[in-house]
Amino acid sequence: MEKTKQSLTALVSCFARGYHVANSSQPVFNDHLAHSLLREDEKQLIAANWANAIAFFDQEKSEVLKTFAEKLDWVMNTQTIPQLVSRSRYAEDGLMSAVKRGIKQYVILGAGLDTFALRQENLPEDFIIFEVDHPATQTFKINRLHEMGIAVPPNLKFVPVDFKNDSLQNELKKSGFDGQKYAYFSLLGVVMYLEKKDFYQLLSTISALSVNGSSFVFDYLDDTAFNDTTASQKLIQMRQITAQTGEPIITGFDPFELDLELQDCNMLLYENLSPANIEEMYFANREDELHAFDHFHFAHLVVNKR
Repeated sequence: MEKTKQSLTALVSCFARGYHVANSSQPVFNDHLAHSLLREDEKQLIAANWANAIAFFDQEKSEVLKTFAEKLDWVMNTQTIPQLVSRSRYAEDGLMSAVKRGIKQYVILGAGLDTFALRQENLPEDFIIFEVDHPATQTFKINRLHEMGIAVPPNLKFVPVDFKNDSLQNELKKSGFDGQKYAYFSLLGVVMYLEKKDFYQLLSTISALSVNGSSFVFDYLDDTAFNDTTASQKLIQMRQITAQTGEPIITGFDPFELDLELQDCNMLLYENLSPANIEEMYFANREDELHAFDHFHFAHLVVNKR
């Protein structure tokens, strides 16, 4: 099938997660199944595109590093992998804690080629996973699983949602989501591309269909990322790349006022991690080049309807 923009993004993220496991002696996030969803030609094409982009990120490095493998490794470890693997680790660590509290529904928003459902273990028998994504991306994933001979777990529900035309609430309920049971939601790598009003609407929808105590985790940019005098060079380059692909980064939050911004969405801010917190949790005492990205934060909200 023709690859959509959404499925291409999913392929690149999947490649990065798999590359990290294959090339790190201390994986931050062990997605050992990521590369099983990719064809060899896709791996080679993605690797070539990233390695050849080294001059854009750092001209000096492009001249110092001579081999293809060295260039690819530097780009992946400094420009791509840290944010992808740390946010996934944060979401899944939080999920495991939630399972211990009795949560039995996991809703992955913007699931792409997420492999949690294929890696799941030690979960309650009645635990259900809902993968929500654009219909074209979900069709791509379902076809890819079939192509690779990977069985769909019986507790995995695909929920195709075109957010411009479909109701998340209605589609989740049609797929068996139980609004009377605790749920855990994740939304990774998406909020920065949404208008704030759309993000607030999403949170309000989730709080409306969930019971108090349900969780929502996401990553976001702080507002200093949009000022070229305060933004890191990496973030400036990231904004340039996304603008060129037609999906500009447009939204950031003041971390110190995030709880106030969300007060009308029936959500409480349970945890709000800074880049320094993320560095300490996932990248301290490493011998490679992996470090938390400046400006990126992780947050955990809890539904609290009054």
